[in-house]
Amino acid sequence: MGGSIDVESREGHGSTFTVELPLTRGEATRAAPSDVVPDSGDRNIRLLAAEDNPTNQQVLAAVMESLGIDIDIVSDGQKAVDAWRVGGYDLILMDIQMPIMDGIDAAREIRAIEVAEQRKRIPIVALTANALTHQVEEYMQVGMDGHVAKPIEIAKLYEAISAALTAAATGASGRTPAAATSQVA
Repeated sequence: MGGSIDVESREGHGSTFTVELPLTRGEATRAAPSDVVPDSGDRNIRLLAAEDNPTNQQVLAAVMESLGIDIDIVSDGQKAVDAWRVGGYDLILMDIQMPIMDGIDAAREIRAIEVAEQRKRIPIVALTANALTHQVEEYMQVGMDGHVAKPIEIAKLYEAISAALTAAATGASGRTPAAATSQVA
C-alpha cells in the first residue's frame, strides 16, 4: 500500500507501533444491510466478554471501542453467568479455557437458566484457539451460536457478531460456517 510500519521498543517501558498509509479521504458509502450489525434502538450494542487473559481483554476492549460497541469483560465463566443474570447484554463472547468455570459449562448453565426462567435466548460466540472440528461441534451442541478462532481477525469477529445478532433478531440460527471458522489477531 506504499506505507510503513515502525516500532520503537524499550525494555520495561513498552513498545510504540506507528503505521503510516498514504490514503485519500473518500466519500462515505452506505454499507449493505447484511454487513451492518443490527441496530438495537437508540443505544449501542452491549457485549459481555468472558476472557481470562489480560492481553486478550485489552485487545477485545480496543476492537469493540473502535466499532462503537460497549463491552464488559469478566475473567471467568462463573462471572459471565453472574453478569448475564443482571441482564442488558445483546451478545456474549465466550472464551473456552478459563479458571473457576470454563466457557462450555458457562454456556450450558446460561442455556439451562434461559429455559427454566423463560428468558430470551442470548447469542453466545466462542472465542478460542481450540478450533478443531470436533471442538467447534461441541460448542454448538452446548448452545453457542458461532465460533471465532484465536488469534482473532477483526473482520471475522465482526462477521460472527453480526451473524449471531441478525439471527437472534430474526429468530434464525446464528450458526454459520463462516462464523465457525473465523480468526482475530
